[in-house]
Amino acid sequence: MLMCGRPLILLLLNINLLNLSFVTSSQNASRPLFHLSGDFEDYYNEFEDITTEPPSSSPTQFEDPEPNQCFYDMCVEQQETCLKLSLEIGCLCPGLSGHHIRPSAPRLLKLSQEDGKKVVVHWCAPTSVVSYYVIWVYAKDINRTIQVEEKKRTALLEDVETGVHVCVQAVNSAGLSEHESQSCTKFEPQHSHSGLALKLGIIGGGVGLIVLLVLAILLWRHKTRHKSTARTETGRRADEVL
Repeated sequence: MLMCGRPLILLLLNINLLNLSFVTSSQNASRPLFHLSGDFEDYYNEFEDITTEPPSSSPTQFEDPEPNQCFYDMCVEQQETCLKLSLEIGCLCPGLSGHHIRPSAPRLLKLSQEDGKKVVVHWCAPTSVVSYYVIWVYAKDINRTIQVEEKKRTALLEDVETGVHVCVQAVNSAGLSEHESQSCTKFEPQHSHSGLALKLGIIGGGVGLIVLLVLAILLWRHKTRHKSTARTETGRRADEVL
């Protein structure tokens, strides 16, 4: 009986040992090979959340330099229009308004008197598109006009009487400029030529008088020397006779 129970006990022990080793190996297999500490896990998670974006590859935008002002003198005639210059070389005109807006008033610079009753009108263009100019000459009984092309800045007026008013108007498809004080003036004859002639006459008269005095002195000295020479010759001849 003891002999039969001993092998049975050994068999049960072996079975228990096999079960124990299987359970142990199963538990070891389910465990991770290593365990991350809390600090390292936080660092790893933070690292995975970081996304790096490549730097922007868009090229640097360079702004075009501002265009320069057009080399355009509003008071000089026979120039190309500022609008044409702007279209050709890309410059900027000085606040030029369009054809659909009435031009502003030109600026009358001066009236220059010529021979007789001729007068030259000088003006500056307005900051507007101009098709042509109209020069007005008017008084109580006078009212006449002349038309001048856009490139002109001077006009010659014939038979201008003293006291008449001279105005310059700019014209385009929208209308005429206003008669403003800067575009009109009253003609008053200049007497600078007569004054200059008077000054020249006085200076010429003085110079002529001086020349006459010098000639008179030279003539007097010549006569005096001639008389002295004659006396000397006369005395010498008298001495020779004696």
